[in-house]
Amino acid sequence: MIRIFITYVLPLVLPTLLYFAWTAWVRKKVETNRTKAKAEGKGIEEGDHTHPEDFDIKTPWFRLILAGVGLMMVGLVLSVFFGSKNPPDSIYQPPRLEGNTVIPGQYAPKPK
Repeated sequence: MIRIFITYVLPLVLPTLLYFAWTAWVRKKVETNRTKAKAEGKGIEEGDHTHPEDFDIKTPWFRLILAGVGLMMVGLVLSVFFGSKNPPDSIYQPPRLEGNTVIPGQYAPKPK
């Protein structure tokens, strides 16, 4: 289950989560600057980049989806190269039932 999460879900969701965290940080920074300007008695003027309208950030959904799919593809390719591999000269034994126990599939050395 964790492998599926790391290989498929995390790469798709990570760019969007990072984007939302960044926008929240920018909006908080703007609000802090507005509060500081008010406390110092400075008036909020047009074009001083302290109005929330100045930071009305449009969500780039297509780019976020594209980045997620790209990360997922990189993860899948890397899993091919760095994932577990069967040893040379081995055969695959499919899952089987022995008694009341299911023996999972595995690679075993070839019988000689």
